[in-house]
Amino acid sequence: MEQDRKRKRSSRATPREREVLQLVLLGCTNKDIAQRLGISDYTARDHVSSLLKKNEVKNRAQLMALHVPGLRKKKTPAPLHLTDCIAERGAHNKTD
Repeated sequence: MEQDRKRKRSSRATPREREVLQLVLLGCTNKDIAQRLGISDYTARDHVSSLLKKNEVKNRAQLMALHVPGLRKKKTPAPLHLTDCIAERGAHNKTD
């Protein structure tokens, strides 16, 4: 399901935006992107802004989290409850 959403987001990006996205994922600044692609700083900024809007995120970190495997939130197990610790300690005392 997440893959489908990712595919939809990336399919809306223009070829140039996909190039810019790859540079953003490498950690490039707008100035770096502009120099590498031979465009103005303002054009690089506009491409990044467009990517943020199309991906419905507020910043580069969120954009990266959507596109870099392993950066997405993983489900964390429910926190232990105090009674879990007491039960665990009791099990250890019985085997001692």
